[in-house]
Amino acid sequence: MGFVSVIAVFVLLIGCSSKGPSSRYIINSIKTADLDDSKSISRNELKMYFQNRYSQIDAGDTGKLPAKKLCPAILAERICKGADVNGDGFITIDELYNRLDLEFDRVNKDGKGDISYKEFHETLLP
Repeated sequence: MGFVSVIAVFVLLIGCSSKGPSSRYIINSIKTADLDDSKSISRNELKMYFQNRYSQIDAGDTGKLPAKKLCPAILAERICKGADVNGDGFITIDELYNRLDLEFDRVNKDGKGDISYKEFHETLLP
């Protein structure tokens, strides 16, 4: 199964849940995000992880998604909160990237160029 297919399955299986992320979801997300199997996640890997999820949800390739649709599908309240900078009810990929940069910096406590699995886990929790 290809990477994009795996992301599509995640979106379909967990995108409709109103519960917080499960331990299994966190583990699968970590494995999916760690593209180079380095046991840590770079800023670029974090963005690619969420870009792929965003693209799967934005099937019409509109470049902006209603926050009400995107936020439950990515199961990361902390990332969604504040992502809609202009308050129009939509989150563009650029707004998402800006939010991911802020979140990466928040959890990257040691200041290295990547975040640990534990730090990645923190980005997914409310």
